[in-house]
Order: sequence, then structure tokens, then C-alpha cells
Amino acid sequence: MNPTNINTPEYWDRVYRRELESGLPEDGGSRDYGPVHDAILTLIPDRCRVLDVACGPGFLCRKIRLRRPSARVTGVDFSGYRIACNQERDRAMEIDYRQADIQTGLASLGDGFDVLMMCEIIEHLDDPGSVVAAAVERLRPGGRMIISCPHDAEIPDPEHVREWGHDSLFHLLAQFGDTVSFRHFPPPYFHPWMLAWVDVNRGGGE
Repeated sequence: MNPTNINTPEYWDRVYRRELESGLPEDGGSRDYGPVHDAILTLIPDRCRVLDVACGPGFLCRKIRLRRPSARVTGVDFSGYRIACNQERDRAMEIDYRQADIQTGLASLGDGFDVLMMCEIIEHLDDPGSVVAAAVERLRPGGRMIISCPHDAEIPDPEHVREWGHDSLFHLLAQFGDTVSFRHFPPPYFHPWMLAWVDVNRGGGE
């Protein structure tokens, strides 16, 4: 990893521990991207296998299980502390939470997923292209890849190692399918975010 990149498992263990100890609610809070999550849910059919890459507190995993109850949901994150908390909290929801470094360990999750999400993560990665390519390999042919992230520099943060504009996100995804679709969000709260998705018919899973 780039030594200037502060995103390590140890760093995120500390972040999540601090958030929990501060009393942030476990069913919402600053990492619940409400309208963005709602838009993602419209892209997920019921009775499918879903993988949430860098799931963090698992808010989106929980929403999928509640609103698509026949979906099988796997969430992966490299924070062992956060994954252990998610497993304990969501035991009755039958969400499969796993700890893995998404930069090196995605193959351990198997393949054949119908939908794969990478939400608020590509801006943290040193080599996002290789991670997205490895993620696409986890999809069945025709599976759907979904990415959300801040637009350009509208969310300045020392955790972000690069910025993503509409064109750069398009070129990242266009190699995997014929049509890359976008959605943006109105002010006042979520307009800095963009959502993109592609149904994979080139590359991964074939």
C-alpha cells in the first residue's frame, strides 16, 4: 500500500470503535446514505446473491435483507472489529459478514454473485482498477456492478486518495459492459454523490 494512504485495517478499526463508543446509532447515522441506498435498492431484484464490498457498518446489507427478504447478502470489509460487531448485531438476519482485504482477498469470496456493490470505497484505493476488475470476476455473466462515490472534490477528506468525475467513472466501468448508467442526487444533502452501474457482458465471470 502507498505509505501515504491512511486507509489500513488498523486505522478503520479505530474509526469504527470511536464511532460506536461515541453512541452513534447502529441502525443509521453518518454512514447511512439514505437516498443513495434507496436508489441502489431499485437496482437489486429479490431472490439474488448480493456482495457488498467494503460494507463498513453493514447499513446497506441490512436494508437489502429487509426490503429484498429472499436475497442472500454477503458483506466484506477489512476491519475485523467492524465485521465482528456486524456479525453480533445481525445474527438473526442471516447476513454473511466476512473479513478480507478487498485489495488482495476478493477471490476468497467465491463467484456467481448476481449483484456486486462498491459504495464509497474506490476513492480510498491506491489501485482501484485492479480491485474493480477482481470484483467483477465475482459476478456471474450478466451480473450487475454498482459503484457510488463522491463527485470530484466535493467531499474533501484525508482518507480519499483520488477523485472521481463522471468521465473517469464511466471509463472505469465501460470495459465491462455496453451501457454505463448514472444517477445524481439533488441538493441539499446528497448532491455531491454519484451512482453508476453496468450489467457485465465483457470480462469478469466468463
